[in-house]
Amino acid sequence: MAQESHEHDGGPGRTLGRLVGSVVSPIVGGLDLDEMIDQVDVDEVVSRIDINDVVDRVDIERLINRVDLDQVLGRVDVDRVLGRIDPDALLDRVDPDALLDRVDPNRLLDRVDPDRLLDRVDPNRLLDRVDPDRLLDRVDANRLLDRVDPDRLLDRVDADRLLQRVDVNQLVARTELGEIIARSTTGVFTQLLDVARTQIIITDQVAQGVPARVLRGARREMPPWPGVVADEPDPERLSPTERAVKMQGRFAGSVSRFLAFLVDQFAIGVVFAVGAMLVQSAIRVIFQSSYEVDDGGLAVVVAYGLWAFLYTAGSLAATGRTIGKAILGVMVVRTDGTKVNARRAGLRTLMFPVSFLLFGTGFLVGLVRRDRRELHDLIADTGVVYAWDADTARLRASEEDTESGQSAAAEGR
Repeated sequence: MAQESHEHDGGPGRTLGRLVGSVVSPIVGGLDLDEMIDQVDVDEVVSRIDINDVVDRVDIERLINRVDLDQVLGRVDVDRVLGRIDPDALLDRVDPDALLDRVDPNRLLDRVDPDRLLDRVDPNRLLDRVDPDRLLDRVDANRLLDRVDPDRLLDRVDADRLLQRVDVNQLVARTELGEIIARSTTGVFTQLLDVARTQIIITDQVAQGVPARVLRGARREMPPWPGVVADEPDPERLSPTERAVKMQGRFAGSVSRFLAFLVDQFAIGVVFAVGAMLVQSAIRVIFQSSYEVDDGGLAVVVAYGLWAFLYTAGSLAATGRTIGKAILGVMVVRTDGTKVNARRAGLRTLMFPVSFLLFGTGFLVGLVRRDRRELHDLIADTGVVYAWDADTARLRASEEDTESGQSAAAEGR
């Protein structure tokens, strides 16, 4: 029983512990620990500690596992820590290669917001840094053209504006087209007509210039275009062919108009005479009568006047030209340059005889006006302009001069 009671109490070790405790407790309880700590020289104690030996005996893993990182970070003043960090020294110790090797570009790009990134891009500065030559060198023109839809491209082209910007004269001059045109339209009659029209234009300017100088003291000048009043350089400085080209579309002079009138009167008379002969022959065959046109009297005059009106008004309404005007290279237009309609053509033809009143005063009006419009033009709001292909005539003249020069050079050899 005594042995069992002894084992139950913990044995001799426990008894010894109780004995030491009973002896030490009164001693420790009588000590003033604060006073003892104040009397300890901490610096001497610390200096006698072997730090390396302490660190070697610390189990780092167990220490880290027992540290509550959230509590540690919560007690850290991040701003003060960052303020004490030297970023240059930190970056000097960073191995960029090792850092980049650990970066996952896919995850990095997944976290990038492209909209916010593009909002912060300055396109002007970006384009300023682009080398267009290097950029174009890297463009595959063939692949680019393969992706172009020509139909959509042509649909967006304004053909009228494009043609307005084309200088036809320079285009013809820089190609063989001018020579082709000159050779394809060369003929004796064509050349004579070109020369005649050119000379008539010069005669027009002389005829219009004399009254202008007498009445206004003005120098000889080019007439305006319909609807446009523009000062031009002295036409005397231009060659005849160049002057003819410059005059196209401008109001025509009295000489051209008068010669066109004579040609038209001849055409009217010839056609009427042929028609009268055919009518006379038809009456003789059908009615077995010896009818003569001269016997018609007033009926013939009325028929002639009606035919002259239909010939003139019908031609002007259809093309703006009669046979005489087509040969002389002139055309009737509205004062704004637009085509005359049937009403204007009929009114102009009816008012034409009015210009004969008072000894042709209506025609003399055109000699003193810069736009060269006569009385019947003023009434009908029309005008007569030069309208023949003077540029092709100039090409023909140039080609002829070239061939003449080559022939003379060949003969000189």
